[in-house]
Amino acid sequence: MPSPFKNYFGDLHNHNQVGYAQGSLDRSFEIARNHLDFYAFTPHSYWPDVEEYDGKITHKWKNGFHIARSRWPEVVELARNFDQPGQFVTILGYERHGTQEGDYHMLYPDLQGDYELIEDLAELQTFARQRGCLLIPHHPANRLGHRGFDARKLAPEVSPVLEIHSEWGCAEHDRAPFPYKRHTEGGRWTKHTLQYYLNQGHRLGVIASTDDHLGHPGGYREGLAAIKATELTRDALFDALRNRRTYAVTGDRIELDFFLNDRMMGQELAFTKQRQLKVHVRGWDEIDRVEVLKNGRVIHRDFPVDKQPDHRAWDKPVVLRFEYGWGPWPALGWGGTADWNFTVNVEDGTLQEVQPCFTTGPFDEFRRDRILGQTSNQLKIQSFTALKQQVDDWSQKAIVMRIQGDANTKVSISCTQPSECQLTQTFAELAVSNEMLFTRPFPWESAMLHRLVFHNQWETQFEFEDDGEGEKDDWYYVRVIQSNGEMAWSSPIWVNKK
Repeated sequence: MPSPFKNYFGDLHNHNQVGYAQGSLDRSFEIARNHLDFYAFTPHSYWPDVEEYDGKITHKWKNGFHIARSRWPEVVELARNFDQPGQFVTILGYERHGTQEGDYHMLYPDLQGDYELIEDLAELQTFARQRGCLLIPHHPANRLGHRGFDARKLAPEVSPVLEIHSEWGCAEHDRAPFPYKRHTEGGRWTKHTLQYYLNQGHRLGVIASTDDHLGHPGGYREGLAAIKATELTRDALFDALRNRRTYAVTGDRIELDFFLNDRMMGQELAFTKQRQLKVHVRGWDEIDRVEVLKNGRVIHRDFPVDKQPDHRAWDKPVVLRFEYGWGPWPALGWGGTADWNFTVNVEDGTLQEVQPCFTTGPFDEFRRDRILGQTSNQLKIQSFTALKQQVDDWSQKAIVMRIQGDANTKVSISCTQPSECQLTQTFAELAVSNEMLFTRPFPWESAMLHRLVFHNQWETQFEFEDDGEGEKDDWYYVRVIQSNGEMAWSSPIWVNKK
């Protein structure tokens, strides 16, 4: 039976100049609509226990809160104007800082536009419960008393999920990839990580979102929320969040399904000794491994990376990534922002799906990354790159395609910017090696058609059995790691003790 749920990808936590970040309000909504399914702009709005800190930074924050309050009517108007259920859903919200209790962002279930900045957390949770709002804790792994999430004050009915990945880093556990390093607070505290919370008995689903401060929703490699909903409407998205039908991805829009005795991620089961686990993953790169964890320990691993293409390799689509934006290193004192305009043509093949990988930087108020046109054999892209204002000095952006073809299929990249240049490769060639496109002589911009990823390396599904004695509650979740470092985490499934 086909699943009633579809995967939708969006950003539920993002900032711009309405608050104390950068980038115009209009720009944020435009960028979100260009490449996401849903978007919540969450302006920095208040901080009940803020202190006077060094360097007059407190003034910057308080001024940002004033700006957010004064421009809230504009936020509401834009959210209403951009909202197109079925195509793109906007969500109203705001952020509450908390030195002692941790940071939350409030999400409203409608576009009514009220703006309730309630200082006491318990009273805010009561308001959220009555109003139908959600309160999402984020960057939880800061230490207690340093804006880390205090789970002792958790109200699970309004905070069913935890943001475990953003531009801050990853809070799965204290040694997970993507350490905390981009913001003012310190590293990850063990007692404020997902695995620690789960071991303490808290029942939290997971999401990711960017927490971007350059007004760029959905910035690649900063985190996206994946929501399993029956349709792309605000009501359906909120129903999924409340029921923890969610998972987290770092950048690539990995599709992930996880079932235990036919109950899906986010759900709870009464005690049963026998447990049948099913996992299905569709990636956008070679999948290095898929891990199933029980109570924080890996109990099963699957390694698609080890599978070799066989005589049926061309029966299913391949994944092909075109990555662009290597160029002048700013430390050497030259180079600027490069504009890209290029067309991807597919000959003797069919372009089935496309994923954009548009990074936050470089910050530019007027340039946009866009898919200008898409057919079954052609893709037109407008973009721009520079090695500045990037996460981890990662200047490249990319377009990833699923293409049905065979060894004779040809892919051509034709650029008009940054210069007129072209690269053509057959699938037979790309099955063996990637290939470079140099737009101009060194040290100017270059690009790369990656080596093909065959179907048995980008998609996997498996089943296995586990059991339990019922002496304690057990929790399971799935972790996906692609060869390019992009990851996904499912929300847990719980089996209650006897």
